Amino acid sequence: KAKRVRRPSKPQAVKKELVKLGKRAANLGNRRRKPHIVRARAGCRGLVLGQAPPAPRNDLPKGWKPLAGPAEQRLAKLAGMEISEFWKCFDRANLLSWYPGLKARASKHDVKKGYRKHTSDGDIFPAADAKLAAASTDLSPYRSVILLGNNVAKAFGVKAKLLEAEARGKTSLLTFPHPSGVSHFWNEPKNVKRASKVLKFALADMKAKRSK
Repeated sequence: KAKRVRRPSKPQAVKKELVKLGKRAANLGNRRRKPHIVRARAGCRGLVLGQAPPAPRNDLPKGWKPLAGPAEQRLAKLAGMEISEFWKCFDRANLLSWYPGLKARASKHDVKKGYRKHTSDGDIFPAADAKLAAASTDLSPYRSVILLGNNVAKAFGVKAKLLEAEARGKTSLLTFPHPSGVSHFWNEPKNVKRASKVLKFALADMKAKRSK
């Protein structure tokens, strides 16, 4: 049986450019601090906030929207809904509206040296810029805000642990695992089941509050 070869998630030449971009991230943060919120329809009482776009703007597909692709597919599946139906319930945005760059690969994670786990290094997430973006975001119009990943939750000063919610006035802020395949959280079936239960409850609670 042929030995399976693990290939990098991005070509090495591309990765080098994205790492260089990450080193210039401090300058990018000054371009725009307020998240760009995308709405499928007016009056949504929910908001899903991701970290940042997966690539520089010029490299994204035409008409790209925050969390498009695998992330929205996972979220919709967990909620037991079609993707279009899911986005009728939630507005969406990335906390950082610009791509901050790729993390440099640690030498211990070098495939050539025998590293055999996932080959995605993840993107840089500048905490200072994230906090500024969070401070500029008004969450009060929403009843439920899904914060994707601990980094986003920390930017808002949320203390709630993963899959737990914290109240801010009439708004519930839920710390949710990032739906990216890079997250090891999704490797455990029990985690998937629990996340689905929590997300469905958040949806039901949001709809109940709306009807009042």
